Amino acid sequence: MSPNLTLYTFKLSLWAGVPRLAINELNIPNVKQVEVDLSKAENFSPEYLKINPNHTVPALEIDQDGSKSYLDDTKSVVEYLDKLAGNKLSLPDKKAEIDDFLKHMHEEGDVGNPLFFTSGSKEELDAKQSIVPPFLKGRINGWETYLKEAPQHAALYEKNIKETKDLLNYYTSGKPEEMFALNKKLWETGQKFLDRAEELLKKNGDYLFGTYSVADVHFTAYLFRDLIVRKPEQVFENRSNLEAYYNRLKARPSFKKTFE
Repeated sequence: MSPNLTLYTFKLSLWAGVPRLAINELNIPNVKQVEVDLSKAENFSPEYLKINPNHTVPALEIDQDGSKSYLDDTKSVVEYLDKLAGNKLSLPDKKAEIDDFLKHMHEEGDVGNPLFFTSGSKEELDAKQSIVPPFLKGRINGWETYLKEAPQHAALYEKNIKETKDLLNYYTSGKPEEMFALNKKLWETGQKFLDRAEELLKKNGDYLFGTYSVADVHFTAYLFRDLIVRKPEQVFENRSNLEAYYNRLKARPSFKKTFE
C-alpha cells in the first residue's frame, strides 16, 4: 500500500520549492501540502519542532499504515520522492559529480536567503523597507509568543530574537554600511557558483549533467531565487548558456505549476 505523504512547505521558501517542483515533475499524486508560515516563525512552533527539530522547511511526513516517519532536509525529501517514482531523476553514472554540485549549492553557495534579507545599496534598502522589516518583525513576534508557551525552547527563541533584531537594526538605524558590505560579499560567493553552473552547461549541453536530473530540480529553485534578489542582467552577465538554460526550465510544465 502506498504511503500517505504530507509535505510541510512555505510558498516563498527557496528550498521548499525543490520538492514541490519534484512532485510536479514526477507527477506524484495526492501529496498533502501544509503551509508553514515562516513570516510568523511557525517553523519554530512547539508542534513543528516535533516534526522537524531543525526548524526548517521542507519536511516530509511519511505515513505507512499508521506508522509515521519524517525527512527533514531538501535533499533527502527529493531523493525519497524520486525513488517513489522510479528514480526518474537519477543519473547513477554521474552520482558523485551531482552530489558534489548539490553539496556546493546547499553549503558554500547557499546565499539566496541571506541576499533576500540583506540589502547591498541604499536603493535596495529603500525598496525592501515594505517587505523585509515586516517579515522580520512577524518572526520576532512569533518567537516571543512561543517563548511564553514553550519555555523549554527558550535558548533557541532568544538566540533568534537577538539575531533578527540585529538584522532589523540595519533597516532602522540609518547605519547600513556593514550590511551593504555583507551583501556584496554574499553576491560574490553566489556568482562563483553560477560560474560553475555556466561551465557545466557549456560542457554538457541543455542540462547541467546532460539529461534533466535531480541537480536541475534543485538548481531551478536556486536560480528562481537569484532572479528575485538580483536583476536578470546581473545573473546572466557573461553567462549565455545559463540564460538559455533558464529559458528551457521555464518552458517545462512543472516549472509553471510550481512557480507561476
